[in-house]
Amino acid sequence: MIASSTEIVCALGCQDQLVGISHECDFPHSIKKLPVTTEIKFVADGTSNQIDQRVKAILQEGLSVYRVKADLLKELKPDLILTQIQCEVCAVSLNDVKAATCDWLGISPEIVSLSTNSLDDLWRDIRVVAAALKVEKQGDILISQLKTRLSVLNQHAKELVRKLDHPLRVACIEWIDPLMAAGNWVPELLELAEAENLFGKAGGHSPWMTWDELVLKDLVRWLKS
Repeated sequence: MIASSTEIVCALGCQDQLVGISHECDFPHSIKKLPVTTEIKFVADGTSNQIDQRVKAILQEGLSVYRVKADLLKELKPDLILTQIQCEVCAVSLNDVKAATCDWLGISPEIVSLSTNSLDDLWRDIRVVAAALKVEKQGDILISQLKTRLSVLNQHAKELVRKLDHPLRVACIEWIDPLMAAGNWVPELLELAEAENLFGKAGGHSPWMTWDELVLKDLVRWLKS
């Protein structure tokens, strides 16, 4: 039901067990032939502000931003449904899945809900998916490989930063209008890149910010240089 869980399933070597994907799933490319079981309820074209207004209008009515194709999902007869509880605006949520499957009779798929707010959460969620698929060993191997890759990238970053005369100061922007910084695991990635994170806190939700705050941070950098 979410792109990240689809990628985890594939990374665990279980792509052949997938029977359906979400409308956001696009990697690996070989999954695109699978039935799409979700859709967004509004036209996603337009400016950042226009999209933000459409989302807020739906939420003000107490509705979900996404629609689960319940009939198709039931036809596929999944044994396991992967969804998330981190953000009801960002992707299909646990509530969406429960609403779509609440009247199913004779079919009782296991529903696993993920919530990744940090890198530690990611390792946990990989283990949760691996356990649900009964491939715990592959889960441990995948986590070890990913941690090794991050360690290697961190060493490369340290070597590059040593060649600079000042530390990298980075502002990661998640949304333009209204302006939003990146939170969750992004500050951790910046730390691994040996960069100073200017906005957002590791493990915290992405915070709103203003252009004045962004300009002020840049001005401080300029005055220090």
